[in-house]
Amino acid sequence: MYKQVFNKKVGVMVKIHMMKAQEGDFIWLSYGDMEKEHHLLIDGGVKDCRERYADVVRSISAKGESIEAIILTHIDCDHIAGACEGIAKVDAGILQRTVKKIIFNASKKIHKEILVSKNSGEYGVKEGIEFCKILKEKGIYDRIVERTIAGEIINLENGALLKVISPGEKQLEKLLDKWESYEKKQLSVGYSPNLEKVKQNLADLMRDKSGIDSSVNNASSIALLFEYQNIKGAFLGDAKPSICMEGMKEFDIKDVYPVDFVKLSHHGSIANTNLKLLKKLPTVNYLLSTNGHEKKVPSKVVIAKLLRNCQEENKPKIVLYCNYDWWESQYHNKYFTQKDRQLYIDTGVLKINLLGGEGTSVKDGLILYGK
Repeated sequence: MYKQVFNKKVGVMVKIHMMKAQEGDFIWLSYGDMEKEHHLLIDGGVKDCRERYADVVRSISAKGESIEAIILTHIDCDHIAGACEGIAKVDAGILQRTVKKIIFNASKKIHKEILVSKNSGEYGVKEGIEFCKILKEKGIYDRIVERTIAGEIINLENGALLKVISPGEKQLEKLLDKWESYEKKQLSVGYSPNLEKVKQNLADLMRDKSGIDSSVNNASSIALLFEYQNIKGAFLGDAKPSICMEGMKEFDIKDVYPVDFVKLSHHGSIANTNLKLLKKLPTVNYLLSTNGHEKKVPSKVVIAKLLRNCQEENKPKIVLYCNYDWWESQYHNKYFTQKDRQLYIDTGVLKINLLGGEGTSVKDGLILYGK
């Protein structure tokens, strides 16, 4: 079902499938050479992604390859539900042969603490408990990494590694001690209405003061720096910028950490991106996973910040790689004003790339897909 193509010239390849996950995240990363690939599954999208998630796991197993890590960045439903229900559909023998480790902070000790909250209606907690239950039934619960916090390095096969920059110890303790109790229909912090901002020009939004995400779930989100050969990238989950910057200090990153791409935090929400973090992770390539989520994301202020950083760092352009055409489907092509188009889109300073099944090359050895 999922065809994997290598660049014969390069030999080494990193492929990132930013799967269609509605308002959520579901990323399938493959790395390796023409002989063999290794795989990471980062989050699993909403529950409607379950069949696709199961298909990916089965396709990897059918090739005799391994999932180096299943990573659930945090327990919000738009990240965990598809993985939870997808794994439930896969034969236990396939999972036991294929999955090497599971990186998931709502587990083991945390799992014991949250059992009492099973019927509380808390956002994502029920799914976290259900996920642990399914892992036990499938015989892979023992593959869970005890806990994952900033400063840790996760070594993977063939020389790849992950550097954890979020959460910190304090944020993980808060996840144990305090669980958010609000209805799923409520807006989380950072999902402020986008319609008024859309009417404004990007140039006028560059100095906009954003809010701060106070969500315990997002504060505990796992964020990672990925390294393989000459390719580096940042997967920020729904993490908070201040926590990521603090976590980078654990690796003695005092100045900048140049990357080939950044997967924007929290689907481009206003409270999860700031200029300081953008400057710490210099790149022109930004991955954005969202269908527009009822016109809540991506925040136009975030795109303005990307452009402002582009100007201040003397970059020629920024490229947004998207898995949905949210600017058309949600905003009917009115997301960008006429001035936005004249200043940024028509000049190529802002390029929006809708990813598809054919793949888009970012650099030699790095290809992005949208499904």
